[in-house]
Amino acid sequence: MTLQPVTLEGRLVRLEPLTAEHIPDLLHAARDERIWQYMFYGNLAEREPMEAFISKAIRLRDLGTDLPFAVIHNATDKAIGSTRFRDICLKHMKLEIGGTWYASEYQRSGVNLECKYLLMRHAFETFGTLRVQFKTDIRNARSRQSLEKLGAVQEGVLRRSAIMPDGLVRDTAVYSILDTEWGMVKQGLEMRMWRYANRSAAQKPADKIPATFPPAPYATK
Repeated sequence: MTLQPVTLEGRLVRLEPLTAEHIPDLLHAARDERIWQYMFYGNLAEREPMEAFISKAIRLRDLGTDLPFAVIHNATDKAIGSTRFRDICLKHMKLEIGGTWYASEYQRSGVNLECKYLLMRHAFETFGTLRVQFKTDIRNARSRQSLEKLGAVQEGVLRRSAIMPDGLVRDTAVYSILDTEWGMVKQGLEMRMWRYANRSAAQKPADKIPATFPPAPYATK
């Protein structure tokens, strides 16, 4: 089995294969320069670097090492960021989730939680991967806290492992979730998403709450 381009549907977002058609939305999403503080790509708020980013992502997809997605906000049908499977290793059935960024207004909104859930569910339950890995700049406290809340285990630190666009040599924290851990991690994520959905609904006027609310947990059919 190989990982093929696919659309992953969620309540808040859907993840669809990244293409050049997403450039206008992503340029708008990328305008806050704080997004890029800990990212390898440099600032993608200009058209040329964004085109290069997407072109390279598609090239890596064609080589079979990456599977990049545009993150589409369901309520607006706009691309608000990007994420991907990367370093896909079919021989050992492992991969990394990375290259993730969102427009600043969608951070801490439940979007990242749902994206990670959709990606890991596909990786473990459809692809059958044994290991999902995450890497982050050791200085990025928010990212590290988010990974730990997901249930990822920190395995160590790669010292002086990468040179950032500004010339800084960074240390990289490495986290993972294993197939044997996915069941418990999945339950925790589904409960967090269910609570978030209920909290969001409680903040809406009664006439704006869908008739089917509150939704059931994100159980796999």
